[in-house]
Amino acid sequence: MTSQPASPHVQFPVDRRRLLTLGAGALVGAATGVIASGSPGTAAPPAPSGFALLGDTQIDVSLPERTEWVGWVYQQIAAADPQLVCHVGDIVEHGSAEEYDTYLSTVPVALRPRIRYVPGNHDWRWDSTAGERYGALFGPRRYSFDFAGMHFVALDPSHLLQEPGGFGESGISWLTRDLDRVRPGVPIILLCHFPFGGDNYYVSDQERLLELLDRYNVRAIFAGHIHTEEVQRFNGLTQLAVDDTRGTPIYYWVERVVSTAGPMLTVTAVQRGADGAPVSRPVLEIPLAGPRTAVEERPQSVRLAQSGAALAVSVRLNPHARAASVQAQLFPQHTYGLKDAGQWRDLPGDASGRGYAGTLDIAALPPGEHRMTVRVTNPEGAWYEQNRTFTLPDADRRLRWHEQLGAPVQAGLAAGDGLLVAATVDGTVIGARPSRAKLGRRWQTRIGPVHGRPAFAPDGRTVYLPSDDHHLYALDPASGRTRFMYDAGAPVLGSPLVTTIGGRHVVIFGAGEARHAIDAATGAPVWTVSGQGMFTGRAASDGTRVYAGGGLGYAYAHDARTGAVLWESSTNTRTTAYSRLIYGPWADTLMVLPNGLVLVSTVANAFALDPATGEQRWSRAGSFIYAPKAQLAGGDLLMFDDGARTAARVDPSTGQARWTADLVARPVNTGAAVHNGVAWVPGTTGLLVGVDVANGAIRARLQLTTTAYCYSPPVVVDGTLLVGDQDGQLYGVAVD
Repeated sequence: MTSQPASPHVQFPVDRRRLLTLGAGALVGAATGVIASGSPGTAAPPAPSGFALLGDTQIDVSLPERTEWVGWVYQQIAAADPQLVCHVGDIVEHGSAEEYDTYLSTVPVALRPRIRYVPGNHDWRWDSTAGERYGALFGPRRYSFDFAGMHFVALDPSHLLQEPGGFGESGISWLTRDLDRVRPGVPIILLCHFPFGGDNYYVSDQERLLELLDRYNVRAIFAGHIHTEEVQRFNGLTQLAVDDTRGTPIYYWVERVVSTAGPMLTVTAVQRGADGAPVSRPVLEIPLAGPRTAVEERPQSVRLAQSGAALAVSVRLNPHARAASVQAQLFPQHTYGLKDAGQWRDLPGDASGRGYAGTLDIAALPPGEHRMTVRVTNPEGAWYEQNRTFTLPDADRRLRWHEQLGAPVQAGLAAGDGLLVAATVDGTVIGARPSRAKLGRRWQTRIGPVHGRPAFAPDGRTVYLPSDDHHLYALDPASGRTRFMYDAGAPVLGSPLVTTIGGRHVVIFGAGEARHAIDAATGAPVWTVSGQGMFTGRAASDGTRVYAGGGLGYAYAHDARTGAVLWESSTNTRTTAYSRLIYGPWADTLMVLPNGLVLVSTVANAFALDPATGEQRWSRAGSFIYAPKAQLAGGDLLMFDDGARTAARVDPSTGQARWTADLVARPVNTGAAVHNGVAWVPGTTGLLVGVDVANGAIRARLQLTTTAYCYSPPVVVDGTLLVGDQDGQLYGVAVD
């Protein structure tokens, strides 16, 4: 994503063929004109500085009623003739061309150039071709513009292939540069799909955002995602999460007015009544000048002191604070992409009314860095929240070093013969020989963005990297030199499988809706098949057949020599395209078991299938799709249920668990590296757990990071465990 200057005229590119098919012209620059005022209380009262707001339309071609409801909303908005419409994301259900075409058919032609979008997780999460489509239709995913004397900033902290998001240092830097250009006194409005603060935990590092916003005249955040209307006032701003259109057609009219209290935004909800006519109701008012909401409640100081299993918290308020309550809690670190009411503890006040103190129990916390939150709430229910970090000592000194690679390490780690290859989502690839003391970089090169896990050739002389730029790269791991690159015609998001077919080494991988097999030495195509839907996981092969999942909800067996489909096995009974996708094996790492059965997983079950027929032999309930499984000595499986946050040692002949271990944190995408009888499992929320593979006992725990999610499967090189995170940090952990 590239930076754009603050401007009242942001030019957006567009897929002209698709829009012309729908009878529309190209999108043009943002309009900033004045519209006439109208009588109060009407469905959409025109005003010189009014604009419309909506979100979570989630068009699904399998559910035509959604299209009808969104069409009604846009008819009402068009009747008001606003110069600006803000859509806060989840435009469509999963980003297909058919969904975007259907969505655009609901939008009147004259209104299209006036709509400003931010993407939601549904718009491009599952496939970067959807991201490319979004960019062609609606422009950049983050940008800014001016309207009616206000500065609007469109934010996108989302991560490809993942449900929640995080800004990272680069995202905060971009926002800082943009806000630094805003004139003092100009009200700032943020547009983001995810809401922040309070009980919202959808962005891993929202504290970075809130700390930054303290410095600027930010007055409002308009968000969506939670599919319910929610108003919160905190940290100097007012946040409105809008209701979705999926149940009752609804949008919001936002108007800038001047009252005796000063300039403000008034927000009115407009929804379809029982008789089909629009019904209006007031929602809230947002001050645009004067003191910002709850800023006086910002603590003057917060001090922490650890004593054994207790963390003492002391808070000092400024003289003008109006505190109805002062509370503290340990940050709910392992809440992942959800709401969490928290476990707040009231801090008693002293006689001055400015000092508050209490203790938090930290006995259950592992070594490493942690967060706690202080919240000061005023009599009107607005609050100011602030995080503080503290570190519990690592007596075993496991974390030896960490190094910044400059961009998220989402899955891009592979190791062979003492060499590490690490790739980031901006396409940086490094070769290194890690030790306990340092990363030991040897070379660095640049390819397209990498979101999948690289794979070494059996002889270790080539490493294969999947890239979002539509290519599979074959590099020399000793030098980083490119041996060949294969153009797959679509983003290569999954992990390549290097296997042997008919005595020949081949690489098998998915790209978009196609499966490719290429010669491992030359990159020459062996076969390509399509028609099974998107696949971002890793295939498996027994030399006779290749097994893969797909976005249509099926597992497939292909003839290893030709790619012809030999059988397909449905993994769910869902009926819509979206639900078939998300409840199917679209991102699974398939596995051929020692007994020849094929293990295929979804968010609901793991299935062991007969390799010749696809018939089910056993199943195990749980969400096993994301974290790669591992085969242990003796043939047992190590499986990870990311929904239940557990690891289990499983009998491959029955699917029954010999033991189950509680990981506390979800292992989304991470899996484990097994070393000297211990499975090292990085949790998505930064907790590293060492599990004894013999009996499931927890041998070690370490909190690696607090502000960045971890999705990268770990590797071990020379007794050092390597783990990457979405902040671009690579951690070296001693495991010998």
